[in-house]
Amino acid sequence: MVCSPVNVIRRLLPLLFFTAVALLRGAVSNADTSAEHTEYDIVSGETILKGHARFAYENMLLLADEIHYNLRTEVVVARGNISLTRGTERLLADEITYHLSTRAYSVKNPRLGDTHLYVSGSELVGDHTSVTVKDARLSYGEPSPWNPTLNASSLTYVPGQTVRAEHARLGLGAWQFLPVPAYNQSVNDPLFTALKLSGGYRSTLGVFADANLLAPVGPELKLGGDLGVYTNRGVMVGPGAALKLDQPGYSLNDTLKTGFIRDEGNRLTDVLGRPIQANRGFVAWDHHEQIGEKVTVFGQLNYWSDSDVIRDFHPDQFYPVQTPDTFLEADYAGTNSVISGFVRAQPNPFFPMQQRLPELRFDELPSAIGQGFYETFSASAADLQQAAVPSGPTLNSHRLDAVYELTRPFTPFEWLAAKPVAGARVTYYADATSGRSTYTRVLGEVGFDVNLRASGVYPYSNPAQNIDGLRHLVTPTLSYRYIPAATSGTPYIPALDRQAYSTYLEPLGLTGIRSIDQLGPTNVLRWGVNNTLQTRDPHYGSRDLATLNLAVDWRLTRLAGQRPFSPVQAEGALMPAPWLRADAFTRVDPLTGGLRELNSGVMVHDGDAWSVRVGQHYLDHQLKEYVLDGTYRIDEARELITRIHYDAQLNRFDEEDYGFRQTYANVWRLLYLVVLHQGPNRDGSFGFNIEAELKKF
Repeated sequence: MVCSPVNVIRRLLPLLFFTAVALLRGAVSNADTSAEHTEYDIVSGETILKGHARFAYENMLLLADEIHYNLRTEVVVARGNISLTRGTERLLADEITYHLSTRAYSVKNPRLGDTHLYVSGSELVGDHTSVTVKDARLSYGEPSPWNPTLNASSLTYVPGQTVRAEHARLGLGAWQFLPVPAYNQSVNDPLFTALKLSGGYRSTLGVFADANLLAPVGPELKLGGDLGVYTNRGVMVGPGAALKLDQPGYSLNDTLKTGFIRDEGNRLTDVLGRPIQANRGFVAWDHHEQIGEKVTVFGQLNYWSDSDVIRDFHPDQFYPVQTPDTFLEADYAGTNSVISGFVRAQPNPFFPMQQRLPELRFDELPSAIGQGFYETFSASAADLQQAAVPSGPTLNSHRLDAVYELTRPFTPFEWLAAKPVAGARVTYYADATSGRSTYTRVLGEVGFDVNLRASGVYPYSNPAQNIDGLRHLVTPTLSYRYIPAATSGTPYIPALDRQAYSTYLEPLGLTGIRSIDQLGPTNVLRWGVNNTLQTRDPHYGSRDLATLNLAVDWRLTRLAGQRPFSPVQAEGALMPAPWLRADAFTRVDPLTGGLRELNSGVMVHDGDAWSVRVGQHYLDHQLKEYVLDGTYRIDEARELITRIHYDAQLNRFDEEDYGFRQTYANVWRLLYLVVLHQGPNRDGSFGFNIEAELKKF
């Protein structure tokens, strides 16, 4: 029987079909496909997957209602309910064309998500390195009416790195109120570098609303400012900026915040009792610069029109730092030394401050010089100024100063460490007082530091409190410093760097004293003992259960009326369980046993579910108050907070804060706060605040 050519071809068609499929699929043998129905067009070389179609290739997974895969051109076209996942990126679309060989693709009506960024638009083109979206809308956090958004005619997204946009507008939800001609910043930064909204009512301000905004105009520069509206005061406005550079061998981080107002309210008086003028304002600038590994430049400028402008309008910024500082310092770090230049100015004449215009220093760090000896050396030249407040003559001092210290540590036993100390200090004053034009002071110093170390181990266990054995570490310390004639030349020295009030023991020795223009008699023996009680910890090796440190000075030489012994200082903490902590700092007169100062507190908490801390602050004849801080976490997004100050001397609640804090849409931190005051103050008797701040990821 003879077969015709047509019959031969018909019989070979199935074999040709499967052979072609196998050969063509070999080009991308690592592709994984599946669907409810599969068709193949041998003429075009296209495979059609229908119904829950799935196409996986390398790190890309494509799902759609229908996928067309051309084996010859290696082009994939998908339509209907498309989901493309690649690494942390996820893309939804109506239609996509994907080129396997180049990894380039084009998309209609894309919706793209990666970590906390969401992008949608009319068209997308891109590859594995970047994508460009037309008519783009970028949302920071899940899209919602109150989340930060950006609309742009064109947006380029580099996964995990940057977002660039042209002809963009920034805003919240559907409200785009801020034009940004060019937008370029890291994907890890929010659309707004800073966005904080607050409002409410205070007796002194009336109803108020305050907004702080910094928006990126480039990858390094953010511009914006503050706007505050106060019904009892007026409108406060001021520009702001942030500049951040991070390059190999160089970094810069600067921020600027300002505010100005024509205050029509009851301004009261400043710290000097003078009426506050209507034109009020402030300028705050922070600077930090790193040049290579050796040069650091940092500083800040704080200008206040009056002593209470920050306290009246931004009390949360006032209470941490109530005296503004303005300085600039540059440091060069050598192998074992530091060369520095320091300038401190005072643009706010209502606060006293020692100005340095400037001070140049050289500091040699402790250096070994042989035979077990170590030396430390410092030298400085300073132009000092201070004007009397509120008015009066200006005190000037041009000063040269050098100090040298020599030590020889000994450790004869592992439980004993001793260090003899000898030093000298020479200070030259070009503007002496009391009839002298110049004065040179030369001081010598001798002394020692001794530490003893002992420990004891006790086999005590308490599983309920996670105590597995006890170890007691005790370190008695003894220090002595003698500076003959430390008060010499006092009438001739302009006292700018003088003693400041402090309840803590002053540093011993010539190298540690900062009040070099006002030295007291120095023939002091300081005794102390440090105690630590520990137990084993399976995670950290050991855990502190209690600490107690004591110290007292015996003044062998003293001023008239000065007591021979300083108050005994005791600082301790008790942590018997992870949920309980008690701490205290106290000063007690060693001769009478009278309490001079006590700062203490007890904190109880249940993980991060709730916490309560009760503390007290006592200073003899000056202060006696109790403070309560509490938080209660309702769930992951909401918590209650409270803070209460009670003045036991005046029998009144100076301040009561009751608040509710929540996280909204995983992007905003919201705070609702009621504030009550008693007694005279600048804040009024009642206040209600609502604050909304953009979270930083």
